[in-house]
Amino acid sequence: MPDPQKKGFLLNAPVLLLAEHILGSIPLWEVKSKNRKEGLREKEVVREVYYRGELRKIPLVIYASGDLGLPNSVDLELFRGFERWALSQLERKKVLDPIVRISGAEILQAAGKEPSGAAYAEVDRFFLRMAGTMISAGRTKTEVGEGVRGSGPLNRKRLRSNKGIVFKIFGTVVLPGQPNKKGEMVDKYEVELAPWYRDSLLMGNCFVIDHSLFTGMKGSLSKLLHQLLHNLFYLGKGHAEQRYSDLVGYWQIKRYMAKSKVMEQFAEAHCELLKRGFLEHWQIVPVGVREQKDFLFIWDAGSAWWKTEAQLPELQAKYELGEPHHRDSDPVIDPFLTALPEPSTGAAMTSATDTNSAARLLDEIISLSGRRKDPDVWEKWWKRAIAVVPHPRIWLRIGEVKERKARGERINMGSYLAKLIKIEAKGLGVPWAEDENRTT
Repeated sequence: MPDPQKKGFLLNAPVLLLAEHILGSIPLWEVKSKNRKEGLREKEVVREVYYRGELRKIPLVIYASGDLGLPNSVDLELFRGFERWALSQLERKKVLDPIVRISGAEILQAAGKEPSGAAYAEVDRFFLRMAGTMISAGRTKTEVGEGVRGSGPLNRKRLRSNKGIVFKIFGTVVLPGQPNKKGEMVDKYEVELAPWYRDSLLMGNCFVIDHSLFTGMKGSLSKLLHQLLHNLFYLGKGHAEQRYSDLVGYWQIKRYMAKSKVMEQFAEAHCELLKRGFLEHWQIVPVGVREQKDFLFIWDAGSAWWKTEAQLPELQAKYELGEPHHRDSDPVIDPFLTALPEPSTGAAMTSATDTNSAARLLDEIISLSGRRKDPDVWEKWWKRAIAVVPHPRIWLRIGEVKERKARGERINMGSYLAKLIKIEAKGLGVPWAEDENRTT
């Protein structure tokens, strides 16, 4: 059994790790539940990325590992431990082999978990579940036009699954006590890393995660929210938005229609993240009507996220990520970009027609700008800009301005933001943005 004082230090001391970015942007994990209904073997998710200067949504399907089901929050805890162990190997050996060997005790210690019979059983399930999990890019479930016999007057359509291009995270996994490909009996887990995952990690395509903050959280939703927000804050420069219906689908949780119940469902998770400084602010805004009723979560990053995010260059240098000796071939190409749908001007501008989104943006901008000489002209200019520039781009620029101000730069936040948005509008070919002499 580990020394209690050492265990306490492991959980409380600041520990930063690098989490590979591509996998970190996929809502792979779900809530650990004893009452999970049987038969759930796949789920549709959306991965958000910036591609060629645009925020794009990639449709993916996650396929479970047979009866073991989809990866859950306990698997996320063990995966964070695996990432931490892999970095320690990289620091010590200056190399991360395509096939790694790790013991159950090593991954439990790295994950901050107490060793026990149940814990070792979870490690077995973790490696088997991760080895069997597949991520499909390019196709989602599609409806078949023919009616199902016995479906009645509704003439329901049955669904079929078209996997498209399928990727794995771990390839072959050999458990301790089993023979490997060479016929040798192994005493540790032998794990074959997917080339796209390993290459991306070695190239330094990573997030920075405070592992001590993560292990200190108790709730399953807290850990999943922490995971999701790392990517959303990265995209939005400290600001993030997500529909409640998306979270229900990602994490396989019960869906409520009353705002009070949704608030109650997420209260503990947000309380934990606020307490630890990962969040500065959050709110829920009702959107849609009647059958389409939904809620929009809005988050702003706290000091803990900004602090860890700033450590990325230092940690990349520490582990020599991106260095020539780690490059076995050409720079890594994100394999899931094959699933990108054709760009649609209408889809790209959807956010610009969302009145709720426009009102929130305008409130944020007016608050950030401070007192202006002619507030009516200023507000009119921004309403026009908000109507044409995609809102994710404006939120991204707001985060950029806040970051520069936080670094101590002497800038007029409102004027600097307007200059950045004028550049965005000019890139879209907006006529009024072409006039560089126009005053705002």
